[in-house]
Amino acid sequence: MKEQLLADLDARIARHAGGDSTGVLDEQALVLVGRLTELGAPDAGSLARVAALHLCRYQALPPVDAVTDLNLARALYTKLHKVDPRLVSPRVRDLFGFASPHDSGVARLREYEQTGRLEHLDRAISLFRQEVLEQGTGQEHLAAALRRTGRQADLDEANDLDIPDGG
Repeated sequence: MKEQLLADLDARIARHAGGDSTGVLDEQALVLVGRLTELGAPDAGSLARVAALHLCRYQALPPVDAVTDLNLARALYTKLHKVDPRLVSPRVRDLFGFASPHDSGVARLREYEQTGRLEHLDRAISLFRQEVLEQGTGQEHLAAALRRTGRQADLDEANDLDIPDGG
C-alpha cells in the first residue's frame, strides 16, 4: 500500500519536472498525502516525497496561493536536514539556506571533539564524503577526520587521498 502511494507521488513529481503540473495540483495528490499520514509515523523517504510534492505545488501555483505549500515544504525539508543533510538535494539546500554537507560535517566533528562519541565522527566522515562527491572539494577535511578514527582502513583511505598529515 505505502509503496503504491509513494510511486503515485513520484510519478506526479516526475510529470511536474517534465512540465505537466496537473498531477501535483489536483486534489488527489493531497489525498495521497493524507493516506500516507494514516499509515503511521513517516520515514525519511515518505517525508522527502511529501516535501517534494509541496515544493512542486509552490512552483506551479500563483504566488498568492503558494505560500502554504512553500511553508510546508520548508518545514518538512528542515526536519529531513536535521536528521541527515544528505537527504536534501543541493538545490533545495540552497533554496532554503540550509547548511552544506561541509558545514554540517564540521558541526559533527565539533560534537565528536566535545563528547568523544564515535557516531559524531562517523557522521562527519559521511558528510565530508558527500562534499567530495557533490563538489569535488573537501578532501583535506575528509582525510583529517578519517585519521582521527585510528582504524587502519580509514588511515589507508586518508593516505589514498594524497593529503599530508595535518590537513
